[in-house]
Amino acid sequence: MTAQGEQTAGAQRRPRPVWLRVASGGVVALLVAVAAIYAWRADGQPVHDVALTDGGIWVSGGRTGYWGRVNTGAHELDLVVQGAGRSGNGEGVVRPDVLQDGRQAIGVTADRQLVAIDTRTGEPVRDDSGTVETVQMPEPHWATGQDFQRPDLVALGGDTLAFVDHDTGRIVGTRLDPEGGSSIGELAEVGPLDTVGPRASITVDDDGDIMAVSAQSGRVVEIPAKGDGFGAPKRTSLEFSGRAADITAVGDAWVVLDLETGKVMAEGLEQPQALPASNEEAGQSLVVATLQQPGPASHVVAYSTVESAGFMRIDSDSDGGNEGEILSGIDEDSGAGVTGGSRSRFNRISRPALNGPCLYAAWGEGGTIRWGRTCTQDRRPTVELPTEGEQTRRNGVAVRQARGQLVLNDLDTGRVFDLSLPDDVRIDTWPGGAPRDEIERYEPTPWGRPTTSSPTTSPTTATKTG
Repeated sequence: MTAQGEQTAGAQRRPRPVWLRVASGGVVALLVAVAAIYAWRADGQPVHDVALTDGGIWVSGGRTGYWGRVNTGAHELDLVVQGAGRSGNGEGVVRPDVLQDGRQAIGVTADRQLVAIDTRTGEPVRDDSGTVETVQMPEPHWATGQDFQRPDLVALGGDTLAFVDHDTGRIVGTRLDPEGGSSIGELAEVGPLDTVGPRASITVDDDGDIMAVSAQSGRVVEIPAKGDGFGAPKRTSLEFSGRAADITAVGDAWVVLDLETGKVMAEGLEQPQALPASNEEAGQSLVVATLQQPGPASHVVAYSTVESAGFMRIDSDSDGGNEGEILSGIDEDSGAGVTGGSRSRFNRISRPALNGPCLYAAWGEGGTIRWGRTCTQDRRPTVELPTEGEQTRRNGVAVRQARGQLVLNDLDTGRVFDLSLPDDVRIDTWPGGAPRDEIERYEPTPWGRPTTSSPTTSPTTATKTG
């Protein structure tokens, strides 16, 4: 009876009107469509805000007169910016360069002008009138007749851009917007933060603190970053005087290399340490050597010479007992550099870079480029990169890094090599020909060659200098 009753009741249930069934279906379809559109357009709750250009590494095109952004994932340049310029082939030729710190990118032109590049748009930063902002750095007067690795006169790090007048030691700096695209025009107008002394060089640590040294006075000046500005300078006098000195930062501590003697001095180090294989020639020539790119705090500092690259201790225990100790290194075994007591005139070295526990360094001699990597306390041989043609090298090579990615950039030719790949390391998509007066944007073709589009105003037309 119960089953029969239920069946009878179900049979007698009145069906819903047709219009109600159609309306219900329409409401459900509408809700699904709205949810789909919302899901498609919504950003959601971001775990990490990553811009599409965050993975790019900015490089110099050398004598091509371009700057470019490397997309390491696509193994190509995805943006080229014109305006870097070039200046002949003389002994004092200056090739364009580029600095990068996260979303900050600063181009250095062949005539020593600084140009801020918005890494999100690939456009040079302009002032309110639409003119590209450029800041003119002073021309340095280096020791003549000397073949040595010239230290840095401009530095970028921790959202700080700073440069020093090599001849006077005047230090100029500004804080940048962490989001990138900052104006740098005020550098042409502000006064110096401090003066360190003649024959100066500069660096900026990962926190944005400025550190500069004068080879003539033996003075080190530290200017801490403080919010949107800087704190009071701190000065330290070192017992040396020479023609040139290099400086870098290991954490918040400065490290100085006297290029006259090959001695390394560091904050907290009691006695100077001799740089291994410094290639000193009876005090007549300056040391061909350089210290690492600024990096995290450590009891060692990386260095590079013509012969090798490696680490040496700079902690408080390094009081002379382990002078010149090499904890790990890369041998530059091409035969370049020292032959019969004389060094190769056109051998150039890179400022070594640390990427996690690994050390990267590179050397250039003529058309030959060699590089090496070590992640242990063992010596590793270098690798020669495939190059084409003969050239007289005027500039060196640079290890570029951004967010854990590294490329090798030839500052003469603009060639770029991806150091993370075992094969096909060369990235060769620079436009050919002489530099033009306008920015050139392009989309790489399947063959890796550029297809140009409408140009815009060039940084070379900017008038703001200081």
